[in-house]
Amino acid sequence: MKLTSYPFLNTLESEALVFLEQHIKPISIPKNTILFYQGDICDTILWLTQGEVRLYTQADSIEDITLYHLKAGEQCIVNTASLLSQTDAIASAQTMTNIEGYVIDAQSVKQLSNSCYAN
Repeated sequence: MKLTSYPFLNTLESEALVFLEQHIKPISIPKNTILFYQGDICDTILWLTQGEVRLYTQADSIEDITLYHLKAGEQCIVNTASLLSQTDAIASAQTMTNIEGYVIDAQSVKQLSNSCYAN
């Protein structure tokens, strides 16, 4: 697991780290790929370790509005909020470069958050 740029790992007990190693999946996605659309309910959380992702909103008759660019080691609040609340994502996400990272599915996130692993 190469998530060293995510400081939250330092707060997890060893059992939680083992759980993560067993439940995260490495990903490699090419440039210009849509990761999710505004209105989707996210079913995984992305931990970006390399590359850049653009988050943007779209409204009728208005061009895209960039909210922010996600870089390695940063957490996407749109993605995380949608997964945790099971509500529509308020923005779309598109890779600006080839990206690498890890994803964890909603069920694993719930299992981890309901466990006694986290301090």
